[in-house]
Amino acid sequence: MTRIESASSVNTFNSCQRKYFYHYKLELPGKESLAALNGKAVHTALEHFFTLNPTTLTFTDYENQLRNHLLNAFNKAWIDLVPTFASLEEDKTTIKDVYHQSLVMLENFSTAFLHQLNFELKTKPLLEAFSALKPQTEVCLTSDPHHLRGFIDAIHIRNGMVTILDYKTTKSDELTEEYKLQLAIYALLFKEHHGRKPDKVGLYFLRHGSQKMLDVDDALLEHAEKTCSYVHSHTASNNIEDYPKNLGTWCRWCDYKDLCFGQKTLQDYQSVKEDNT
Repeated sequence: MTRIESASSVNTFNSCQRKYFYHYKLELPGKESLAALNGKAVHTALEHFFTLNPTTLTFTDYENQLRNHLLNAFNKAWIDLVPTFASLEEDKTTIKDVYHQSLVMLENFSTAFLHQLNFELKTKPLLEAFSALKPQTEVCLTSDPHHLRGFIDAIHIRNGMVTILDYKTTKSDELTEEYKLQLAIYALLFKEHHGRKPDKVGLYFLRHGSQKMLDVDDALLEHAEKTCSYVHSHTASNNIEDYPKNLGTWCRWCDYKDLCFGQKTLQDYQSVKEDNT
């Protein structure tokens, strides 16, 4: 049976086939990281932001109400993760610094959103203006022909133009080849589901308050299709020897470095997996 891939699994295969084998074939648990948990809290807050009922907003104080709504959503998501934070090998000062960095990201987002909202308010009432800017959020799209699944952070549809955005909390705002492939896969999924290409796909770098966009053309879709087909054709095997290591400086951050370099065994990882179930 062909595995349903995602942009993450395809990029993992491209970066290191052995890591793909450990994570997606053996389903070995990875390590929780402060960056990943923080990203999860920020994404949860942004998703919740657009669940606000705009009829509760008052024209005299809507900016503060929207900022508070976003902050409250983030704080709730952060508090829910506190037990997991406690298990990390991070000191309290580092965790506190990351929390405050997240507040800056959310302030960047709310400032940009309010700028757009205030522009819309020149010609629309508040309810209509908010609704015009509200995207579809956390959209799950699948493709049976391509054996793909993806969760898209935001799909904006304005005046017939479709724009797909993925939020990033990374320090760098570089539009890497891995990110381009992720966006290409999202474009392919959208076309498969809706029968038309999105017009643009891009990343919203929250730390920098900037967006970087790609036009969607046939070449971008073909890149996603060919790459995913290649991954499917090379992941049917369950033999570890068919998944070579790609050694490099990036190994120091890999969840499975101790396994690759003989400091831990498969049994060690399996034990953690059993403890978590």
